[in-house]
Amino acid sequence: MNSPPVPEPVSPREWETARTVVYPWQCDAMGHLATQNYMGIFDDATYHLLALAGYVLRDAPDSQRGWADVSHQVEYIRELLAGDLIVAVSSIIRLGRTSLTYRTRLLRVPGDGVECATLTGVAVHFDLRRRTSIDLPAEFRARAEALLKSEL
Repeated sequence: MNSPPVPEPVSPREWETARTVVYPWQCDAMGHLATQNYMGIFDDATYHLLALAGYVLRDAPDSQRGWADVSHQVEYIRELLAGDLIVAVSSIIRLGRTSLTYRTRLLRVPGDGVECATLTGVAVHFDLRRRTSIDLPAEFRARAEALLKSEL
């Protein structure tokens, strides 16, 4: 695993994992960010969080290891409108034998930093050949535990 250096947390056990802007074409008929576009931001943030723990997406074809999302709970708290700048901050909540539970919050910035949406998800470490769950690798587990305890 060739993971990037771990940046300073933005709050205890929470790291910045994405930054974007809401474009007009991402909004729905009600004028706010469409659900499908929230999921894209959450997905990007998840890969950045996994990278902090040592999983690098570009290595998937060679390692034949990946992740399968098995649960998402999304709370839409405040509207996001065209032109809003968003920062995603993520944390690991729990580690299982083959899975991790994580949370990503979308914050409107600059200025108010209002929390606009939250996703709590469960991802299972996955063998891409056999299409079955596999144990978390020891090095990944150690880094994820350090993130969970904010020891990195």
